[in-house]
Amino acid sequence: MFLQNISKFISNYRYEQATVESITTTKAAFLDFFGVTYRGMLESASQIALNTVEEIFSKSTNQNLNASIIGAGIKTDVLNAAFVNGVAAHVLELDDGHRGAQIHLGAVIFPTALAISEAYELSGKEFIEGVIVGYEVGILLGKMVNPYHRNKGFHTTGTIGTFIAGAVASKLLKLDEGQILNALGLCGTQAAGLLESDHGGSMGKALHAGKAVYNGVLSAFLARNGFTGSETIFEGKEGFLKTMVFDDDYDVDDFSVEDALKNVGKVRVRDIYFKKYPFCRHIHSSIDTALKLKASIGDEYDHIENVAVKTYSVAAEHNNFNPKNLEELKQSLPYAVAISLVMGEVSVDEINQLMEFGLLENYSSVDKVKSIKNLVNNMIVLSDDKLNELYPDKRPSNVIIKLDKTFRNGVFQNITVLPKGDFENPFQLRELIDKFKGLNPHYDINNLTVIDSLEDYSMKYVVRKLNE
Repeated sequence: MFLQNISKFISNYRYEQATVESITTTKAAFLDFFGVTYRGMLESASQIALNTVEEIFSKSTNQNLNASIIGAGIKTDVLNAAFVNGVAAHVLELDDGHRGAQIHLGAVIFPTALAISEAYELSGKEFIEGVIVGYEVGILLGKMVNPYHRNKGFHTTGTIGTFIAGAVASKLLKLDEGQILNALGLCGTQAAGLLESDHGGSMGKALHAGKAVYNGVLSAFLARNGFTGSETIFEGKEGFLKTMVFDDDYDVDDFSVEDALKNVGKVRVRDIYFKKYPFCRHIHSSIDTALKLKASIGDEYDHIENVAVKTYSVAAEHNNFNPKNLEELKQSLPYAVAISLVMGEVSVDEINQLMEFGLLENYSSVDKVKSIKNLVNNMIVLSDDKLNELYPDKRPSNVIIKLDKTFRNGVFQNITVLPKGDFENPFQLRELIDKFKGLNPHYDINNLTVIDSLEDYSMKYVVRKLNE
């Protein structure tokens, strides 16, 4: 059985098996997660989630307040701390992910691992074990089911993310193979998340991460106490693959479990990407390209007559020319490119200021907002067959701008094949720290040194130090 083999890997994995590269990447991902989540806790979706948890559970007489909510200065129970941190980790659209698996991983892995590790005073080595298990399982499953799963309208972070959280929680709670198998079976029947929430401009996208964490943690605790789950929930005739991935003619006998299992334990954590801009990852190549063009034309953006963006189909589908709220804006390729060409910077603070200046209103008196809107109105987004051939191994975007006769009367274009932050086009550690400082300018950056020697401390101490 497929999940039985996954359960065996989870149970048997040890810190000593991790490569130096994997451990280094894990620590970098933890730093990135903490900075994004610390700032993300200020967002409306995170605050609503926190207030709702407090409203529902405030009268509970049996709460063990042992897990921290990042950036809020309070503790709650393991389940709810993991849930709220999951929402906050994903809400800014700045959390890590994996290109081939088409999933955000850290926003599910770290809230799970942090809540359990702090509450049970686990060591840094145990924490790293759980985190690497999460990345390995998540990348493996995500690559197996995509692009078919995504093409059916499912948000992999919510669906496969539930299995990931269950794997991490099971490892850290030290479940045996049978208990892990039950936990993963329970995860499968709770796996949910629809892309309509993502592209429809709602907070539901961030909820997917929080609920994946919640359901995965709940599944592990239930399994530890004897609750059973289906052993064939993934590959069975009425299971995950049949109902949520492949077409109706899928036959379980046609699915090669052996081939899928060859990569168990061999998937490298190093292949994850880090995000630079608070927009959907599919838009990042277009942003990178627009910023290159911005460097060529400087502040002469008002001389741009029109803009053409040629990219792969999935990216081109993010062609919302009239976003109505912040959530829709983060999925809008036209606005992302226009903001890049006008502002020369794409950050959370920059976006928030533009929103205050009436970016999504019918009228704004601010010149730069007017210029952004003008570029959007004179932009086309096209799916390019040749660029489609490069996807999903690459995520290319070609941006072409035509200037008017008063300024050069020329055509400028540039192309990005892989956006900044991918393994082949990586962030340096200093860039991740700069990202952290940009998001949290008042945070004492010296606290982050505890991550360098994570193995030497208990996670209860690490969390306390990071929250000072």
